[in-house]
Amino acid sequence: MTKRAAYLIVGLPHGGGTFLPAALHAHGPSLEEAGLRQPARSADEMFRASVEIRRDHQSWGLRRRDVEGAWSGVCRRADRSKGDIVVGHELLAAAGDPEIALLVDRLPGFDVHVVVAAGPADPRLTLFPDDYDLGAVLDRWAAHVRSPDRVHLLVTDPGDLTATWAALGRVVGFDAGLLPLPADLEVTADQDLGALRLLASSAGLLATVEELRRAAEEWAKTIAEGGYDVQGDLGGLAPSSPHGDDDEPVQARLDLVSGALAETVAELARLRREHAQLQVRAAKLQKKRRRLKRRLADATGD
Repeated sequence: MTKRAAYLIVGLPHGGGTFLPAALHAHGPSLEEAGLRQPARSADEMFRASVEIRRDHQSWGLRRRDVEGAWSGVCRRADRSKGDIVVGHELLAAAGDPEIALLVDRLPGFDVHVVVAAGPADPRLTLFPDDYDLGAVLDRWAAHVRSPDRVHLLVTDPGDLTATWAALGRVVGFDAGLLPLPADLEVTADQDLGALRLLASSAGLLATVEELRRAAEEWAKTIAEGGYDVQGDLGGLAPSSPHGDDDEPVQARLDLVSGALAETVAELARLRREHAQLQVRAAKLQKKRRRLKRRLADATGD
């Protein structure tokens, strides 16, 4: 009996790992009619499942119980569903071998495929090699899916997301022409506070254009030798200098730091709102506790 297919979209960060799951979720009912299920109920659930797999909840300011069982819940729904499934989050790009093995082992009834979306080599490569080194990401995931033709590389063009969406459709089996990208699609990426602080304080350690070009050349060689399914032009992995020369991308560095600071402010605002909500809950619980204590005292005559 032929197994169903499970397509795991794993990044790279800023390469499509965020907008592709969002687009899939937007077209959930139509895709389900075509036999493609999404067992993750929401982007937040898949985020928590990814954090659980990565054992990285503390870096995100979460408790273990906030994420525990998230991936098991997704897998249970996958088992009960009919047809192929697709799930993913760009945080999974940096998963290590034990984490990938755990993730794949929870999908025994499926032929697991990994979909890696990657754009031009990112200056953060030298800061976060586990996340941004395309060759290493492909090697780690390919070792757990048994066959290189189950590793699908989508070379993304940040200026043409429609082409990446169409490439995903060819891989997982839907007609992207009938399911256009939503106009209000969110393409931002989650980043933990530790990564943002490191990025904001380490702009001088970002890779140069020349370093990124060498990395892209090495990746292209690795991909050609690996026998992976490639959707797009490998030339799209090469970086481009914003000024058309070989100088370090100063403006790009400033843009990255500015973006990191903006995300830090947004995260701080979210944490403040959450803190205020917890304070309100704590006050209500304390009030209820005093009320119950008075009732107990009245009942016992104390």
